[in-house]
Amino acid sequence: MKTDPYWWEAAPREATPSTPQPLPAGSDVVVVGSGYTGLSCALTLARAGRSVVVLDAETPGHGASSRSGGMVGHGHRLSFVKLKERFGDARALDLIREGIASLDYTTNLIAREKIDARFARTGRFRGAWSEADFTAIAREAETLSKEAGLPVEIVAKRDQHREIATDKYQGGILFPTHGGLHPALFHTGLLARVREAGVAVIGNTPVTGVRRDLETYMVETERGVIVARDVVIATNGYTGSATRPFARRIVGVPSFLIATERLGENRVKSLIPNGRMIVETRATHFYYRPSPDGTRIVFGGRAALHPIPLDDAARRLSKSLSELLPGLDDVRVDHAWTGNVAFTMSDLPAIGRQDGLWFALGCNGSGVALMPFLGHKLALKILGDPAGLTAYDDIPFRAVPLYSGKPWFLPLMTQWFRFKDAQRERRERKR
Repeated sequence: MKTDPYWWEAAPREATPSTPQPLPAGSDVVVVGSGYTGLSCALTLARAGRSVVVLDAETPGHGASSRSGGMVGHGHRLSFVKLKERFGDARALDLIREGIASLDYTTNLIAREKIDARFARTGRFRGAWSEADFTAIAREAETLSKEAGLPVEIVAKRDQHREIATDKYQGGILFPTHGGLHPALFHTGLLARVREAGVAVIGNTPVTGVRRDLETYMVETERGVIVARDVVIATNGYTGSATRPFARRIVGVPSFLIATERLGENRVKSLIPNGRMIVETRATHFYYRPSPDGTRIVFGGRAALHPIPLDDAARRLSKSLSELLPGLDDVRVDHAWTGNVAFTMSDLPAIGRQDGLWFALGCNGSGVALMPFLGHKLALKILGDPAGLTAYDDIPFRAVPLYSGKPWFLPLMTQWFRFKDAQRERRERKR
């Protein structure tokens, strides 16, 4: 079993150069983080005439941008109902529309820049784990369709085999405009466009601190200092002590994924007939899909909310996959890997400026479409363009209580989510 992401086979990460890339003395903007957010921000700034340097502690794209499930949707962690309860009807609708705008932006970016990301508008099916869940998401679907104009279909349990070969769900809903892509190829293509625009993207250069010096910022790294007029923090689930005020506001939670051995197109199609992206309502939140070539299944979820050995994660995920889909008990796992998902206290992304530093952080599990969009919007803000306005601008970006950047509470959360799912299953069995 390989412990590198399956995606890296088609899009390997860059080798560490024998001679480090020289650091420029200064730049208009320094972007910290070379994932989707940072690269999208850099591309917009560079094409507007700004000099930009992108720094990363690892090789470019080593983090979540090349490790995710590659699912592309409009979503937020919060449902439309929850958004209404928290913000009121009008603001909730604005937030939903912003999510839809992110889906449109990212799919248009792929097409416009001619990035071979293997994007396909496959649709996404959300399976209801219980009858109560089905009632709730069906009501949500009706509201989204009526008030936001979002295409969404309700799939009764008797019809769900047209989408997924399992009896575990009690029906579900289908978002036909959602899709899937190859996340590492998307990153590779975006990185190429950024470099073509004249941006210096420098990996293996951890930022150790940022300090203000009159009207400029000193970006300190292990290899020297870069002077910048503006600094962007785009580190998401890998935000660390170098930018501690942001680290206290972001919790990086590991998500674990596996890729099965090659099963063949016919077998995969018998399990997921229409090639959908699949998610579900359980708190453990499993998500899965056919590989872009249709020959494997990529399966991810919360094997734990804290770091565990990949062998353990692979066993747990493989067991869960075989419980969901028939005939996979003896299927070998070829790849198992993990990547950090960035969560915020609000369950929504955060964008803006704090203590002079620009930031776009907090994908909350919906980053493939959302973070390129927010990177672009942040660049517009830096340029002073009013088109940089977003519905997320005044969402409070609060620090997590009793948290300094090291998530000591994640093992407790693992047990809590498992307890919640077990409770729900017991309630369903009693019905």
